[in-house]
Amino acid sequence: MDARQIFLERHAALHAAAMNADGWWKAAAIYADLPGEQVRCRPTPQHNSIAWLLWHMARCEDVAVNTLLRGRDEVLDRDDWLPQLGLTSRHIGTGATFAEVDAISQTVDLAALRAYWVAVGQETQAWASTLDFDTLRKIVTAEEVQRAIAKGDLGEQAAWVGPFWVNSAWTYATFLFWLTIEHNWFHLGETWVIRGLFNPPAR
Repeated sequence: MDARQIFLERHAALHAAAMNADGWWKAAAIYADLPGEQVRCRPTPQHNSIAWLLWHMARCEDVAVNTLLRGRDEVLDRDDWLPQLGLTSRHIGTGATFAEVDAISQTVDLAALRAYWVAVGQETQAWASTLDFDTLRKIVTAEEVQRAIAKGDLGEQAAWVGPFWVNSAWTYATFLFWLTIEHNWFHLGETWVIRGLFNPPAR
């Protein structure tokens, strides 16, 4: 199994079946049977909402793959997703206050949000399917990070993210696997915790 196959399988496994029917686990299982109010709601003052987490994961992947690594239009812009989502802010959400989390959670169109995440995942899969993985040895540069900053992808609260990405001297490979797989696994675990708070197991 080579690096491309490992990436494509791991990436497909954490997306909804609508993005890729293959794979041994699908993220949609987390929220498919939850009522919309639970997807939008923060179960405690210390937690995010599932809706916000889906938005955050989709935005991070879109920005990482398309703006930084490819230097292309993001799926968000290419397919004019913001008005479909009912949102005006494009930033990835890192550092957002709970008031901002609530605003996005209560405003976003949930069907469009799921569709946007599928579209982002499909774009990543299509690109990676023909990518020469040997090119991922390059280091992410300040100029590449600046592209995301210039678009407003990081927002005021996440101003530290750009310098962190640059100073980390990550290779493209590290950046790709982190922002599209490991980062998403981390937040999908968070969504399972939130789901459990809404539906605690019977004792």
